[in-house]
Formats: sequence, structure tokens, C-alpha cells
Amino acid sequence: MLDHYLQRLKMLFDSLGKAFSEEELQQLRQVLSRRLEEGFRTSPHSSIVLKYEPAKPPNVGLTCNLTTAVSSVADQYKSWVETRKPPLFGSHPDAKVMATVAELGQDPSITPILDIGAGTGRNTLPLARLGYLVHAIELTPAFVEQIQGTVEAEGLPVVVTQGNILDPMVRMRPAHYKMAIVAEVISHFRDADQLRLLLAKMCDVIRSGGLLLFNTFLTADGYAPEQVVREMSEIAWSSIFTRADLASAMEGLPLETISDESVFEYEQKHLPAEAWPPTGWFANWATGRDLFPIVNGQPPMELRWILCRRT
Repeated sequence: MLDHYLQRLKMLFDSLGKAFSEEELQQLRQVLSRRLEEGFRTSPHSSIVLKYEPAKPPNVGLTCNLTTAVSSVADQYKSWVETRKPPLFGSHPDAKVMATVAELGQDPSITPILDIGAGTGRNTLPLARLGYLVHAIELTPAFVEQIQGTVEAEGLPVVVTQGNILDPMVRMRPAHYKMAIVAEVISHFRDADQLRLLLAKMCDVIRSGGLLLFNTFLTADGYAPEQVVREMSEIAWSSIFTRADLASAMEGLPLETISDESVFEYEQKHLPAEAWPPTGWFANWATGRDLFPIVNGQPPMELRWILCRRT
């Protein structure tokens, strides 16, 4: 994006009658390149902020300053709460989550479930209303407040923890949960090392014989994304992994894959008609079209439900 942004800035200052010299353009390129690299390294949601004002006398012309404004995932979702109408993620729980829980075949009151990235409680609250003991971990403070308010109002069996599951200080009871759910979370990860860390932590806290259900964007067979595609996938909240990435992240862990299904196809088939699609953005996002805006054809990636048993 460096050349694109540089051209936009050049056009801006040309329109102000303050055209850059070639030397100034080269200096601007160096500063902009450095800011873009620093910003993306910190967060894929960072922004570059340009401030310009008339130079103070006796100088003439304009003075410019480029800075990086870092925005986290929590910041992004806070904006959602402030600017979007609920429900932010859909009116019903994930169909795959509810079907998998139903197959546990155990008394809910003695069946602890872990919900990672619980959001506004779309899965946590329906499970708790069925009597399951749910531990919800959520990064965004505004979402935590929403869940906690409903839990207190209804007296539900839910414990809510605010934090990032990748933070070593976020701890859970070892070998405790019968099932762990990680829905629409890995799409925010930055690399396969974070995926490996998540899966390893889940293995520590799920009982032997327990289940792990997660979804992640996987590439189509034979497609190897270039680095620029991987970086753009982070910006699009669609972090992309190959089958080899997933296999490497699971290598040596006590996980047995039970099923691997398209999230779009499964949810479209099993959600109630009034709940489909969950949101206006879901269909394009889950099918990979936010990253590959293909109309007639299939993007080389899609969101997949992966169900594993902890051996």
C-alpha cells in the first residue's frame, strides 16, 4: 500500500498548492514506509495519521507529521457496541455448537463448558439456560458487561473472565472442562504459533475424552497464500491458515479430529430460517469473500468447523 498512500498524499498537497519536491517525496516515502511497518507489526488495525498545519513564522509553507494510531481488537469491538444495532453476531447460538453439546449426553449441571471469545454471549447464555456450567472468557470489556448483566439478571450458572486467551495470566482449571468452544476467535490470530498456543492450552484444560470445537479459515487444497495475502487476511479479520499450518499446530497434541465441515454450509442448513444469515456480513465473511471478492466462483479459502476429541 506504500505507493498508493504516497500518491494520495501527493495529490492532497498538490491540491493545496504545496507540491512536494523529489527530495521531499523520497523523505516522505521513507517515513511512511517505516510507519506502515511499525503500525502493522503492532496491530493489523493500526492507522497512519497525518497532521499538517501552516509553518510558524518566519518559516513558510506547511509542517507535516506522520504518527501511528494503534487500535486493538477490543477497540474495534467497542466501536461496534457504540455504532451498530444488536444483535452484533446473530440472534441464535451456533447450530454446530448446540448440536455438539446435545451429543454429550450428560447431565448439564455436572458438565462444565468453556467458551473462548464469548462475545455478547450468543453461545454462553443459551447453554447456561439449559443448565450447563459455563466459563466464558472474553477480551472486550463492553461484551463482558453485557454477559455479566444477563447472568446476574437471570441467575445463570456462568463465570465470566475478561482477558485474552493467549495471555499466560489467563488461567483455567486443568483437565476440568467437558467441552471447549472457540468460535470466530482464530480469525483474529496473527500466525500459526498463536494457533498452536491456543490448542495446547485447550489440551491442558479439557478432560480426557472431552471435545474441542473451533472454527478457522483454511485454504483450498493446492492453494498456497503469499505473504501479502496472509497480511491482508489479518486486516480482513479472516486470518488464513493452510492445512499444513493446522497439522503443524496440532502435531504431538492429544487431539483426534472427529469432523471438518464448512461453517457456511452447516449453519445455513441447520439454523432456523429466521436466524439465517446470522448477520448481514456473515455470508461473505465465512466464505472468504471479504478477502477474495469473487462473484462467480469460489474463493480459495473458507471458514471450517473443526471438532476434536481430547484423547
